[in-house]
Amino acid sequence: MHANPQRLQDQERSSTSQLHAMPRRNTLRPFMLRFSRLLRLAFWRAFQHDAFATAKAAAYSSILTFFPTLLLIGTVLATSPQTEAYLREISDALGKILPAGSATALAYLRGTTQHSVGVLITASLITLWTGSGVMISWMEGFRRCYELPKSWGLVKERLIAFSLVILAGIPLTFSTILVAFGNRIETQILFQLGHEFGPFILLMWTAIRWTIAGLTSIAVMALIYHNAVPRTQPWHSVLPGATLASAMWFFATTLFGWYLQRYADYSILYGSLGVGIALLVWMYMISLVVLVGAEFNAMLFPRARLGIELIESNAHLRKP
Repeated sequence: MHANPQRLQDQERSSTSQLHAMPRRNTLRPFMLRFSRLLRLAFWRAFQHDAFATAKAAAYSSILTFFPTLLLIGTVLATSPQTEAYLREISDALGKILPAGSATALAYLRGTTQHSVGVLITASLITLWTGSGVMISWMEGFRRCYELPKSWGLVKERLIAFSLVILAGIPLTFSTILVAFGNRIETQILFQLGHEFGPFILLMWTAIRWTIAGLTSIAVMALIYHNAVPRTQPWHSVLPGATLASAMWFFATTLFGWYLQRYADYSILYGSLGVGIALLVWMYMISLVVLVGAEFNAMLFPRARLGIELIESNAHLRKP
């Protein structure tokens, strides 16, 4: 669904001026009112910018990325003498991140064995290509948020998507490893300091590793928002949406997991494809959350300014 750009721009100027004109007091209520209104506008703008269709494309690429990634992880860990222990802890960590009902898909990780180098390279290339497809879908949605023209060519856009997949994958891998092997680190700390500090260490270490995981998620989202549009944005203008997207990511995963446990059983309707369908729906929700976070940034730091400056710059360059 596409609306009149001029009308949308006028509406946003009016909404943004009203939001910034709200009185600033040292109370929580004005802040919450402004935040709730920005959030409603972000969801509405996402609907106007066809974020639902963009999220569907990103979810399709995400599900194609999922199983090659599991194959890659399983193949790498299969070279270790403690393969079973590592796979079990990685599966438990992914089970905390993925929605309920994903145990069947994670069993695929435990069933992987050591493969040849050719299989490892193929899985890596497939993961990189399909992951870049997710990024390209998001990048298209981000451009719509800021009403920016498509100034990147196909090759440049794909290369930027490749780089974002790699740059985002490194900290996410570190975060997953921290969550997965946190129990082993905790055991070593208890062994060194003694069990009399057990409850305190358990509480502190759990808070530390989940805080690091949350901050990593925010940093990755900020990195994507910062670099995924033709005009690189300041870090302070992408952090609010990155924080919101990470919080909604956790909330959506928890809510969807609760829904699957209590009400939905996709295997009844889809049979053996039920787990894949559940993962596809979850990835659709996550992609929608990412796009809403971008819209939130665009509302908080008016997106029209970015688009107008870029268009005026291009027009100036074309003048003889």
